[in-house]
Amino acid sequence: MKFFGIGLVIAATANAAPEADVVPNLPGYGAVEGLYSGYLEYTLGEKQVSSHYLFSLQDSAAAPSDKLIFWSNGGPGASSFYGFMTEVGPFSLDESSIHSADYEKTGIPTVYKNPTSWNQLGDLLIFEAPAPVGFSFCNDPSADGTSCGDWTDDLAAENNLLALQAFYDKFPEHKSKELYLSGESYAGVYIPTMARSIIENDSSINLKGFAVGDACTGTEVLCGDDGDFGPWWDITFMYGHGQFSTKTYDSIIAACTEAALKHPLANGGLSDDCNNLLDKMTEEIGGYYDYALYDDCTYENGLLLSPARPAHTLWRGEIGGALNDYSCGGGDAMEVYANVSAVRDAFHVSPEAYFFSGDNGVGFNYTLTEKNLIPFYKDLAVGKYKDLGVRVMVYNGDTDPGINSFVAQNWTSHVGLEETQPWRSWTLDSCLKMGGYVTRYEGNFDFVTIRGAGHMVPTYKPDAAFEMFRTWIENDDFKRYDGDCEAPSGEL
Repeated sequence: MKFFGIGLVIAATANAAPEADVVPNLPGYGAVEGLYSGYLEYTLGEKQVSSHYLFSLQDSAAAPSDKLIFWSNGGPGASSFYGFMTEVGPFSLDESSIHSADYEKTGIPTVYKNPTSWNQLGDLLIFEAPAPVGFSFCNDPSADGTSCGDWTDDLAAENNLLALQAFYDKFPEHKSKELYLSGESYAGVYIPTMARSIIENDSSINLKGFAVGDACTGTEVLCGDDGDFGPWWDITFMYGHGQFSTKTYDSIIAACTEAALKHPLANGGLSDDCNNLLDKMTEEIGGYYDYALYDDCTYENGLLLSPARPAHTLWRGEIGGALNDYSCGGGDAMEVYANVSAVRDAFHVSPEAYFFSGDNGVGFNYTLTEKNLIPFYKDLAVGKYKDLGVRVMVYNGDTDPGINSFVAQNWTSHVGLEETQPWRSWTLDSCLKMGGYVTRYEGNFDFVTIRGAGHMVPTYKPDAAFEMFRTWIENDDFKRYDGDCEAPSGEL
Protein backbone atom coordinates (compact mmCIF):
# COMPACT_ATOMS: atom_id res chain seq x y z
CA MET A 1 0.00 0.00 0.00
CA LYS A 2 1.38 3.39 -0.97
CA PHE A 3 0.63 6.50 1.03
CA PHE A 4 0.72 10.04 -0.23
CA GLY A 5 0.48 13.13 1.97
CA ILE A 6 0.34 16.86 1.53
CA GLY A 7 2.37 19.40 3.47
CA LEU A 8 3.38 23.02 3.81
CA VAL A 9 6.55 24.66 5.05
CA ILE A 10 7.52 28.27 5.44
CA ALA A 11 11.28 28.54 5.62
CA ALA A 12 13.64 31.37 6.31
CA THR A 13 16.38 29.68 4.26
CA ALA A 14 16.09 26.91 1.75
CA ASN A 15 19.55 26.55 0.28
CA ALA A 16 19.14 22.83 -0.33
CA ALA A 17 15.49 22.90 -1.33
CA PRO A 18 14.80 21.00 -4.56
CA GLU A 19 14.32 23.35 -7.50
CA ALA A 20 11.80 21.01 -9.11
CA ASP A 21 9.47 21.66 -6.19
CA VAL A 22 9.41 25.45 -6.50
CA VAL A 23 6.01 27.12 -6.92
CA PRO A 24 6.72 30.70 -8.03
CA ASN A 25 3.12 31.87 -8.24
CA LEU A 26 0.23 31.38 -5.82
CA PRO A 27 -3.06 31.40 -7.74
CA GLY A 28 -5.36 34.13 -6.49
CA TYR A 29 -2.43 36.00 -4.95
CA GLY A 30 0.48 36.40 -7.34
CA ALA A 31 4.22 35.94 -7.20
CA VAL A 32 5.66 34.44 -4.03
CA GLU A 33 9.11 33.46 -2.90
CA GLY A 34 10.06 30.08 -1.53
CA LEU A 35 6.86 28.15 -2.13
CA TYR A 36 7.55 24.45 -2.77
CA SER A 37 5.54 21.37 -3.55
CA GLY A 38 7.12 17.95 -3.90
CA TYR A 39 7.20 14.30 -2.99
CA LEU A 40 8.82 12.26 -0.22
CA GLU A 41 9.40 8.52 0.03
CA TYR A 42 9.57 6.38 3.14
CA THR A 43 8.49 3.01 4.49
CA LEU A 44 5.65 2.62 6.97
CA GLY A 45 6.16 -0.71 8.68
CA GLU A 46 6.24 -3.28 5.89
CA LYS A 47 4.57 -0.88 3.49
CA GLN A 48 6.52 1.20 1.01
CA VAL A 49 5.39 4.78 1.41
CA SER A 50 6.14 6.84 -1.66
CA SER A 51 5.46 10.34 -2.94
CA HIS A 52 4.28 11.85 0.30
CA TYR A 53 3.21 15.21 -1.02
CA LEU A 54 4.23 18.49 0.62
CA PHE A 55 3.95 22.22 0.22
CA SER A 56 6.75 24.36 1.50
CA LEU A 57 6.86 28.10 1.83
CA GLN A 58 9.76 30.40 2.53
CA ASP A 59 9.23 33.92 3.79
CA SER A 60 12.18 35.79 2.34
CA ALA A 61 11.20 38.97 4.23
CA ALA A 62 11.74 37.34 7.62
CA ALA A 63 15.08 37.24 9.37
CA PRO A 64 16.74 33.81 9.21
CA SER A 65 15.06 31.64 11.80
CA ASP A 66 16.43 28.94 14.06
CA LYS A 67 12.91 27.59 14.71
CA LEU A 68 10.70 25.21 12.74
CA ILE A 69 7.00 25.23 13.66
CA PHE A 70 4.86 22.24 12.72
CA TRP A 71 1.07 22.72 12.64
CA SER A 72 -1.67 20.10 12.44
CA ASN A 73 -5.44 20.24 12.37
CA GLY A 74 -7.37 17.41 13.97
CA GLY A 75 -10.50 15.46 13.13
CA PRO A 76 -9.49 12.75 12.78
CA GLY A 77 -9.71 13.53 9.11
CA ALA A 78 -9.55 17.34 9.18
CA SER A 79 -7.35 18.89 6.52
CA SER A 80 -4.41 20.99 7.69
CA PHE A 81 -4.84 22.95 4.47
CA TYR A 82 -7.69 24.63 6.40
CA GLY A 83 -5.27 25.68 9.13
CA PHE A 84 -2.81 26.97 6.58
CA MET A 85 -5.33 29.06 4.65
CA THR A 86 -7.52 30.34 7.50
CA GLU A 87 -5.48 30.18 10.72
CA VAL A 88 -1.69 30.23 11.00
CA GLY A 89 -0.31 30.42 7.46
CA PRO A 90 0.99 33.50 5.61
CA PHE A 91 -2.11 33.69 3.41
CA SER A 92 -5.82 33.71 4.16
CA LEU A 93 -9.17 33.05 2.53
CA ASP A 94 -12.55 34.34 3.67
CA GLU A 95 -16.06 34.87 2.36
CA SER A 96 -15.00 37.76 0.15
CA SER A 97 -12.51 35.46 -1.58
CA ILE A 98 -15.36 33.88 -3.53
CA HIS A 99 -17.30 37.12 -4.08
CA SER A 100 -14.53 39.33 -5.42
CA ALA A 101 -14.34 40.81 -8.91
CA ASP A 102 -11.23 38.74 -9.61
CA TYR A 103 -13.03 35.56 -8.60
CA GLU A 104 -15.93 36.41 -10.91
CA LYS A 105 -13.44 36.76 -13.77
CA THR A 106 -11.08 33.87 -13.07
CA GLY A 107 -12.94 31.39 -10.88
CA ILE A 108 -9.98 31.45 -8.49
CA PRO A 109 -10.70 32.63 -4.92
CA THR A 110 -8.83 35.78 -3.94
CA VAL A 111 -6.05 35.10 -1.45
CA TYR A 112 -4.97 37.71 1.10
CA LYS A 113 -1.85 38.19 3.18
CA ASN A 114 -2.27 37.09 6.79
CA PRO A 115 -0.82 39.78 9.10
CA THR A 116 -0.73 37.41 12.08
CA SER A 117 0.89 34.44 10.36
CA TRP A 118 2.96 32.29 12.68
CA ASN A 119 5.74 32.15 10.09
CA GLN A 120 6.81 35.52 11.48
CA LEU A 121 7.93 33.53 14.53
CA GLY A 122 9.75 30.74 12.73
CA ASP A 123 9.63 28.48 9.72
CA LEU A 124 6.26 26.77 9.33
CA LEU A 125 5.64 23.17 8.31
CA ILE A 126 2.23 21.69 7.63
CA PHE A 127 1.38 18.36 6.07
CA GLU A 128 -1.96 16.64 5.69
CA ALA A 129 -2.01 13.30 7.40
CA PRO A 130 -2.77 10.54 7.66
CA ALA A 131 -3.65 9.67 4.09
CA PRO A 132 -6.09 10.21 2.42
CA VAL A 133 -6.71 13.47 4.30
CA GLY A 134 -6.56 16.49 2.02
CA PHE A 135 -4.73 15.67 -1.20
CA SER A 136 -3.01 12.72 0.45
CA PHE A 137 -3.89 9.36 -1.07
CA CYS A 138 -3.06 5.70 -1.30
CA ASN A 139 -2.25 4.36 -4.77
CA ASP A 140 -5.08 6.15 -6.55
CA PRO A 141 -5.22 9.95 -6.18
CA SER A 142 -8.91 9.96 -7.08
CA ALA A 143 -9.88 7.46 -4.36
CA ASP A 144 -12.15 8.39 -1.46
CA GLY A 145 -11.62 8.66 2.30
CA THR A 146 -11.73 4.91 2.95
CA SER A 147 -9.10 4.07 0.33
CA CYS A 148 -6.12 3.95 2.70
CA GLY A 149 -7.40 1.23 4.98
CA ASP A 150 -7.40 1.48 8.75
CA TRP A 151 -5.58 3.98 10.91
CA THR A 152 -4.98 4.13 14.66
CA ASP A 153 -3.39 6.76 16.88
CA ASP A 154 -0.19 4.70 17.03
CA LEU A 155 0.00 4.39 13.24
CA ALA A 156 -0.72 8.10 12.82
CA ALA A 157 2.14 8.96 15.19
CA GLU A 158 4.51 6.65 13.33
CA ASN A 159 3.41 8.14 10.02
CA ASN A 160 3.99 11.68 11.27
CA LEU A 161 7.51 10.83 12.43
CA LEU A 162 8.39 9.12 9.15
CA ALA A 163 7.02 12.04 7.15
CA LEU A 164 9.05 14.46 9.27
CA GLN A 165 12.21 12.40 8.79
CA ALA A 166 11.59 12.31 5.04
CA PHE A 167 11.13 16.07 5.08
CA TYR A 168 14.49 16.48 6.81
CA ASP A 169 16.09 14.21 4.21
CA LYS A 170 14.82 16.49 1.48
CA PHE A 171 15.37 19.77 3.34
CA PRO A 172 18.44 18.96 5.48
CA GLU A 173 19.09 22.60 6.33
CA HIS A 174 16.11 22.46 8.69
CA LYS A 175 17.32 19.46 10.68
CA SER A 176 19.33 21.47 13.21
CA LYS A 177 16.56 23.97 13.91
CA GLU A 178 14.52 23.96 17.09
CA LEU A 179 11.30 22.05 16.41
CA TYR A 180 8.00 23.17 17.93
CA LEU A 181 4.91 21.06 17.27
CA SER A 182 1.46 22.63 17.41
CA GLY A 183 -2.14 21.88 16.53
CA GLU A 184 -5.75 21.93 17.66
CA SER A 185 -8.66 19.64 18.43
CA TYR A 186 -7.76 16.00 17.69
CA ALA A 187 -4.22 17.20 17.13
CA GLY A 188 -4.32 17.13 20.93
CA VAL A 189 -3.64 13.44 20.30
CA TYR A 190 -1.67 13.72 17.04
CA ILE A 191 0.87 16.18 18.46
CA PRO A 192 1.75 14.59 21.85
CA THR A 193 1.96 11.12 20.27
CA MET A 194 4.17 12.53 17.52
CA ALA A 195 6.36 14.11 20.21
CA ARG A 196 6.50 10.81 22.08
CA SER A 197 7.46 8.99 18.89
CA ILE A 198 10.25 11.50 18.26
CA ILE A 199 11.54 11.19 21.83
CA GLU A 200 11.49 7.40 21.79
CA ASN A 201 12.76 6.83 18.26
CA ASP A 202 14.88 9.71 16.94
CA SER A 203 17.00 11.70 19.37
CA SER A 204 18.63 13.55 16.47
CA ILE A 205 15.49 15.65 16.03
CA ASN A 206 15.81 18.90 17.97
CA LEU A 207 12.38 18.84 19.65
CA LYS A 208 11.97 21.79 22.00
CA GLY A 209 8.27 21.84 22.75
CA PHE A 210 4.68 21.42 21.65
CA ALA A 211 1.44 23.37 21.99
CA VAL A 212 -2.09 21.99 21.66
CA GLY A 213 -5.28 24.01 21.52
CA ASP A 214 -8.83 23.02 22.50
CA ALA A 215 -7.31 19.61 22.64
CA CYS A 216 -8.44 16.04 22.95
CA THR A 217 -6.52 14.10 25.59
CA GLY A 218 -7.37 10.42 25.05
CA THR A 219 -10.56 8.37 25.03
CA GLU A 220 -10.64 8.02 28.82
CA VAL A 221 -10.19 11.75 29.43
CA LEU A 222 -11.55 13.92 26.63
CA CYS A 223 -12.81 12.86 23.17
CA GLY A 224 -13.88 9.25 23.15
CA ASP A 225 -16.25 6.71 24.63
CA ASP A 226 -14.00 4.93 27.13
CA GLY A 227 -14.49 7.35 29.99
CA ASP A 228 -17.40 7.89 32.35
CA PHE A 229 -18.34 11.33 31.07
CA GLY A 230 -21.26 13.35 32.36
CA PRO A 231 -22.54 16.82 31.44
CA TRP A 232 -21.13 18.66 34.46
CA TRP A 233 -18.54 20.74 32.63
CA ASP A 234 -20.95 21.56 29.81
CA ILE A 235 -23.53 22.72 32.36
CA THR A 236 -20.85 24.84 34.02
CA PHE A 237 -19.79 26.30 30.68
CA MET A 238 -23.28 27.14 29.47
CA TYR A 239 -24.45 28.61 32.76
CA GLY A 240 -21.21 30.53 33.13
CA HIS A 241 -21.89 32.08 29.73
CA GLY A 242 -25.47 32.99 30.61
CA GLN A 243 -27.11 30.56 28.17
CA PHE A 244 -29.91 29.26 30.40
CA SER A 245 -31.84 30.43 33.43
CA THR A 246 -30.71 30.54 37.04
CA LYS A 247 -33.99 28.85 37.95
CA THR A 248 -33.16 25.81 35.82
CA TYR A 249 -29.55 25.77 36.99
CA ASP A 250 -30.60 25.79 40.65
CA SER A 251 -33.10 23.00 39.94
CA ILE A 252 -30.39 20.88 38.29
CA ILE A 253 -28.03 21.36 41.23
CA ALA A 254 -30.84 20.39 43.64
CA ALA A 255 -31.97 17.30 41.70
CA CYS A 256 -28.65 15.96 40.41
CA THR A 257 -25.54 15.36 42.47
CA GLU A 258 -22.28 16.87 41.26
CA ALA A 259 -20.66 13.43 41.42
CA ALA A 260 -23.32 11.90 39.16
CA LEU A 261 -23.16 14.81 36.74
CA LYS A 262 -19.39 14.31 36.46
CA HIS A 263 -19.35 10.48 36.42
CA PRO A 264 -22.88 9.07 36.01
CA LEU A 265 -21.92 5.40 35.59
CA ALA A 266 -19.91 5.36 38.80
CA ASN A 267 -22.71 7.04 40.73
CA GLY A 268 -25.80 5.07 39.82
CA GLY A 269 -26.73 7.12 36.78
CA LEU A 270 -28.91 10.20 36.49
CA SER A 271 -32.46 10.20 37.83
CA ASP A 272 -35.50 10.83 35.65
CA ASP A 273 -35.97 14.21 37.32
CA CYS A 274 -32.37 15.08 36.56
CA ASN A 275 -32.67 14.02 32.92
CA ASN A 276 -35.87 16.02 32.52
CA LEU A 277 -34.13 19.11 33.84
CA LEU A 278 -31.21 18.57 31.47
CA ASP A 279 -33.70 18.40 28.62
CA LYS A 280 -35.21 21.67 29.83
CA MET A 281 -31.75 23.22 29.92
CA THR A 282 -31.14 22.11 26.32
CA GLU A 283 -34.45 23.66 25.26
CA GLU A 284 -33.60 26.93 26.98
CA ILE A 285 -30.15 27.09 25.39
CA GLY A 286 -31.47 26.86 21.84
CA GLY A 287 -29.00 26.76 18.95
CA TYR A 288 -25.33 27.55 18.63
CA TYR A 289 -22.26 26.56 16.66
CA ASP A 290 -20.44 23.75 18.44
CA TYR A 291 -17.03 25.30 17.73
CA ALA A 292 -17.83 28.83 18.90
CA LEU A 293 -20.67 29.90 21.18
CA TYR A 294 -20.90 33.46 19.89
CA ASP A 295 -20.13 32.76 16.23
CA ASP A 296 -22.03 35.00 13.82
CA CYS A 297 -21.29 33.00 10.67
CA THR A 298 -24.43 30.91 11.06
CA TYR A 299 -24.86 30.11 7.39
CA GLU A 300 -21.49 31.11 5.94
CA ASN A 301 -19.08 29.11 8.08
CA GLY A 302 -18.80 25.99 5.97
CA LEU A 303 -18.26 23.89 9.10
CA LEU A 304 -21.76 23.66 10.57
CA LEU A 305 -22.30 20.41 12.38
CA SER A 306 -25.32 18.23 13.01
CA PRO A 307 -28.58 19.33 14.71
CA ALA A 308 -28.89 19.46 18.47
CA ARG A 309 -28.17 16.30 20.45
CA PRO A 310 -29.14 15.55 24.06
CA ALA A 311 -27.43 17.56 26.74
CA HIS A 312 -25.91 14.36 28.13
CA THR A 313 -23.46 14.20 25.19
CA LEU A 314 -22.62 17.33 23.22
CA TRP A 315 -24.86 20.13 22.06
CA ARG A 316 -24.72 21.04 18.40
CA GLY A 317 -26.59 23.60 16.35
CA GLU A 318 -26.39 27.12 15.04
CA ILE A 319 -26.56 30.64 16.42
CA GLY A 320 -26.39 34.15 15.05
CA GLY A 321 -26.30 37.62 16.52
CA ALA A 322 -22.73 37.97 17.78
CA LEU A 323 -19.81 40.05 16.58
CA ASN A 324 -16.85 38.19 15.08
CA ASP A 325 -13.20 39.22 15.08
CA TYR A 326 -12.75 37.38 11.79
CA SER A 327 -14.35 37.18 8.37
CA CYS A 328 -16.86 34.43 7.66
CA GLY A 329 -16.61 31.86 4.93
CA GLY A 330 -12.99 30.70 5.19
CA GLY A 331 -14.00 27.05 5.11
CA ASP A 332 -16.16 27.46 2.02
CA ALA A 333 -13.49 29.46 0.20
CA MET A 334 -10.84 26.90 1.10
CA GLU A 335 -12.91 24.05 -0.35
CA VAL A 336 -13.36 25.99 -3.59
CA TYR A 337 -9.67 26.93 -3.71
CA ALA A 338 -8.48 23.36 -3.22
CA ASN A 339 -10.52 22.20 -6.19
CA VAL A 340 -9.37 24.82 -8.73
CA SER A 341 -7.26 23.21 -11.43
CA ALA A 342 -4.78 26.11 -11.49
CA VAL A 343 -4.21 25.66 -7.75
CA ARG A 344 -3.61 21.94 -8.19
CA ASP A 345 -1.23 22.62 -11.06
CA ALA A 346 0.68 25.20 -9.03
CA PHE A 347 0.99 22.83 -6.08
CA HIS A 348 1.90 19.87 -8.34
CA VAL A 349 -1.23 18.00 -7.29
CA SER A 350 -2.62 15.38 -9.64
CA PRO A 351 -5.58 16.76 -11.66
CA GLU A 352 -7.72 13.80 -10.62
CA ALA A 353 -6.76 14.07 -6.94
CA TYR A 354 -9.70 13.71 -4.58
CA PHE A 355 -9.55 16.39 -1.86
CA PHE A 356 -10.76 14.68 1.31
CA SER A 357 -11.46 16.62 4.48
CA GLY A 358 -13.63 14.99 7.11
CA ASP A 359 -14.13 15.44 10.81
CA ASN A 360 -14.65 13.11 13.75
CA GLY A 361 -13.55 10.21 11.53
CA VAL A 362 -16.58 10.51 9.23
CA GLY A 363 -15.87 8.83 5.87
CA PHE A 364 -12.48 7.78 7.16
CA ASN A 365 -11.23 4.51 8.67
CA TYR A 366 -9.74 5.70 11.94
CA THR A 367 -9.86 4.03 15.36
CA LEU A 368 -9.12 6.09 18.47
CA THR A 369 -6.63 4.02 20.47
CA GLU A 370 -4.87 6.53 22.76
CA LYS A 371 -6.50 6.18 26.18
CA ASN A 372 -4.93 8.84 28.38
CA LEU A 373 -2.12 11.28 27.62
CA ILE A 374 -1.94 12.79 31.12
CA PRO A 375 0.83 10.38 32.26
CA PHE A 376 2.92 11.45 29.25
CA TYR A 377 2.48 15.11 30.19
CA LYS A 378 3.64 14.33 33.71
CA ASP A 379 6.61 12.33 32.41
CA LEU A 380 7.68 15.35 30.36
CA ALA A 381 7.40 17.75 33.28
CA VAL A 382 8.72 15.79 36.26
CA GLY A 383 9.10 12.17 35.16
CA LYS A 384 11.37 10.11 32.94
CA TYR A 385 11.57 12.74 30.19
CA LYS A 386 12.05 15.82 32.38
CA ASP A 387 15.76 16.18 31.56
CA LEU A 388 14.87 16.72 27.90
CA GLY A 389 13.40 20.10 28.82
CA VAL A 390 10.51 19.79 26.35
CA ARG A 391 8.13 22.70 26.95
CA VAL A 392 4.36 22.24 26.74
CA MET A 393 1.50 24.70 26.34
CA VAL A 394 -2.14 23.63 26.51
CA TYR A 395 -4.41 26.45 25.41
CA ASN A 396 -8.17 26.85 25.03
CA GLY A 397 -10.60 29.37 23.62
CA ASP A 398 -13.04 30.27 26.38
CA THR A 399 -16.11 30.36 24.10
CA ASP A 400 -15.59 26.88 22.61
CA PRO A 401 -18.55 24.68 23.62
CA GLY A 402 -17.13 21.51 22.03
CA ILE A 403 -13.97 21.24 24.14
CA ASN A 404 -14.55 23.92 26.70
CA SER A 405 -12.05 25.73 28.87
CA PHE A 406 -13.64 24.48 32.11
CA VAL A 407 -12.90 20.84 31.33
CA ALA A 408 -9.46 21.76 29.99
CA GLN A 409 -8.67 23.65 33.18
CA ASN A 410 -9.87 20.66 35.18
CA TRP A 411 -7.59 18.08 33.56
CA THR A 412 -4.53 20.34 33.36
CA SER A 413 -4.86 21.17 37.06
CA HIS A 414 -4.93 17.44 37.85
CA VAL A 415 -1.75 16.40 36.03
CA GLY A 416 -0.08 16.52 39.44
CA LEU A 417 2.26 19.48 38.97
CA GLU A 418 3.04 22.35 41.33
CA GLU A 419 1.94 25.80 40.22
CA THR A 420 4.78 28.26 39.63
CA GLN A 421 2.38 31.06 38.60
CA PRO A 422 -1.22 30.73 39.83
CA TRP A 423 -4.07 31.69 37.53
CA ARG A 424 -3.72 35.29 36.38
CA SER A 425 -4.67 37.52 33.47
CA TRP A 426 -2.42 38.14 30.48
CA THR A 427 -2.54 40.90 27.88
CA LEU A 428 -1.36 41.72 24.39
CA ASP A 429 0.19 45.05 25.42
CA SER A 430 1.16 44.95 29.12
CA CYS A 431 -1.74 47.33 29.65
CA LEU A 432 -5.50 46.81 29.22
CA LYS A 433 -5.84 44.72 26.06
CA MET A 434 -6.81 41.39 27.54
CA GLY A 435 -5.68 38.16 25.96
CA GLY A 436 -7.00 35.72 28.53
CA TYR A 437 -5.62 33.85 31.53
CA VAL A 438 -2.56 31.74 32.25
CA THR A 439 -1.50 29.21 34.86
CA ARG A 440 2.13 28.06 34.80
CA TYR A 441 3.37 24.82 36.35
CA GLU A 442 6.67 23.20 37.17
CA GLY A 443 8.40 21.34 34.38
CA ASN A 444 7.66 23.93 31.67
CA PHE A 445 3.93 23.18 31.53
CA ASP A 446 1.51 26.05 30.82
CA PHE A 447 -2.27 26.29 30.62
CA VAL A 448 -3.54 29.35 28.74
CA THR A 449 -7.04 30.56 27.89
CA ILE A 450 -7.89 33.03 25.13
CA ARG A 451 -10.77 35.36 25.90
CA GLY A 452 -13.51 35.29 23.28
CA ALA A 453 -11.95 32.58 21.13
CA GLY A 454 -13.77 29.55 19.83
CA HIS A 455 -12.35 26.16 18.90
CA MET A 456 -10.05 27.42 16.12
CA VAL A 457 -8.25 29.99 18.26
CA PRO A 458 -6.04 31.53 15.51
CA THR A 459 -9.17 32.07 13.41
CA TYR A 460 -11.33 33.62 16.12
CA LYS A 461 -8.69 35.70 17.90
CA PRO A 462 -5.74 36.04 15.52
CA ASP A 463 -3.94 38.85 17.38
CA ALA A 464 -4.24 37.15 20.76
CA ALA A 465 -3.26 33.78 19.28
CA PHE A 466 -0.17 35.31 17.71
CA GLU A 467 0.89 37.03 20.94
CA MET A 468 0.24 33.86 22.93
CA PHE A 469 2.34 31.72 20.59
CA ARG A 470 5.07 34.37 20.36
CA THR A 471 5.32 34.54 24.14
CA TRP A 472 5.50 30.79 24.46
CA ILE A 473 7.88 30.00 21.61
CA GLU A 474 10.28 32.74 22.74
CA ASN A 475 10.00 31.48 26.33
CA ASP A 476 8.89 34.88 27.62
CA ASP A 477 6.58 35.73 30.49
CA PHE A 478 3.01 36.50 29.48
CA LYS A 479 2.41 40.25 29.58
CA ARG A 480 0.58 41.28 32.72
CA TYR A 481 -2.57 43.35 33.09
CA ASP A 482 -1.97 46.87 34.43
CA GLY A 483 -5.15 48.68 35.40
CA ASP A 484 -3.21 51.89 36.06
CA CYS A 485 -1.46 52.03 32.69
CA GLU A 486 -1.91 54.75 30.11
CA ALA A 487 -3.51 53.51 26.91
CA PRO A 488 -0.95 53.28 24.10
CA SER A 489 -1.00 56.11 21.57
CA GLY A 490 -3.64 55.56 18.92
CA GLU A 491 -5.75 53.26 21.10
CA LEU A 492 -8.06 55.97 22.46
